[in-house]
Amino acid sequence: MDKVMLEKRAPVEGSIHKRTPQRPASVPTDIYISTKSKRSAIVKRVRRLMLKENHKSVVIHGLGAMVIRATSMALAAQEALENQVTLKPTTETISLIDDIIPDDMDKDLETQKRQNSIIHITLEAKDGLAELQRKTGQIIHHPSRNRRSRRWQ
Repeated sequence: MDKVMLEKRAPVEGSIHKRTPQRPASVPTDIYISTKSKRSAIVKRVRRLMLKENHKSVVIHGLGAMVIRATSMALAAQEALENQVTLKPTTETISLIDDIIPDDMDKDLETQKRQNSIIHITLEAKDGLAELQRKTGQIIHHPSRNRRSRRWQ
């Protein structure tokens, strides 16, 4: 049996600054999960998008440690919508870039690549969701689209 040698990162002399991952322009139906995301707020947002604003699908995204949290939030949203949505998860691995800031100021700034897991969970409406939409009623304006025009009192 051959042993596979795993390549480890080289020791770093300096501090590592992790760049924020690049992502496409956000759409109202895209929900990105972070450490600060509250389960109740995410579930409420999914319910509003699918019931009040009549979107046919919503996508929940989780990166790295948030993969498990995104999965649990998608399941909670499915339960809140009375199982009238199907979950379609897709996973992939993306490359992230870190900046290495050297302790010695005479040295140049370096970068290194690392891999991280990401999950995209699409919640798609079943035919039975239309019945729930009729019960709740549709709202006239779309609060998820006019974030800048809201005034906080």
